Amino acid sequence: MADSIGSAHAIALLTVVLWSLTFVQTKVLLIHLSPVEILLDRFVIAWILFWIVFPRTVSTSWHEEIIFALLGATGIFGYYILENLALERTQAIHVGLIVTTAPLFTAAIALVSRPFSPPLLRATIGGFIPVSAGLYLMSHDRLSDLGYGDLLALLGALSFAIYSILLARVSGRFDGRIVTRKSFFYGVFFLCLYAAATGESFHWAAYRLAPVWSNLLLLALIASGLCFLMWRWAVTRIGSSAATTYIYLVPLINALAAVWVLGEEMSTRIILAGALILGGLILSQRHIALQNR
Repeated sequence: MADSIGSAHAIALLTVVLWSLTFVQTKVLLIHLSPVEILLDRFVIAWILFWIVFPRTVSTSWHEEIIFALLGATGIFGYYILENLALERTQAIHVGLIVTTAPLFTAAIALVSRPFSPPLLRATIGGFIPVSAGLYLMSHDRLSDLGYGDLLALLGALSFAIYSILLARVSGRFDGRIVTRKSFFYGVFFLCLYAAATGESFHWAAYRLAPVWSNLLLLALIASGLCFLMWRWAVTRIGSSAATTYIYLVPLINALAAVWVLGEEMSTRIILAGALILGGLILSQRHIALQNR
């Protein structure tokens, strides 16, 4: 049992490392493709791969199918379209830092969905104050599209928190490959609706470029295919709150990649804001972990 839990923590860590690098990959792709274009390509390829590797079907109730649709709406469409739109409007460093607030949203949702718990309330409020201060410090001067990008990233973090909680509800009831494939299907469905509603145009000439295809395949096969299975497996072993704790490492890994690859600037204000956000999240999760012992 201990080995399984240790392996789950290692898998969650590796998943977050791989996901952290996708901010830079997506930022590069946004030079050639639109946000929804990238996501449709990425998840259609991944969905086809899952059908090839695991073509089995299962019977589900209408209630279970609604949960799968919600997984696609939050973890695929909601989180990723908001993240990609945010990357168009702000730096990859900002987006990588802001999405780490997902564990705080997870705790807040748990607070309102469970019987009243004073320790959980204290943990949530204790984390909320420094996190809010960090977000304010990072973006209070920016009322342009840059600040709008930060808000989109924050909404993306909320969407991912909802996804993690919903994922825990179906964990153990279905094979992880079925859960992921169905989530991808509904995510692609919502992306198609979004593309149709916004009149999204496609940049067909860009697909002739090798960097476009190489980055899309990495996003589809590794970040969207393998990582979703790894994340789902980790959540079943250690729970959504513990797994999302590893998102704390996203800003560090992402910032290093953004500075090295994209040439983005790491300012003193961003470092201080990051310390406040991560400090608040760690404080909140530490109280929750002590309560669950």
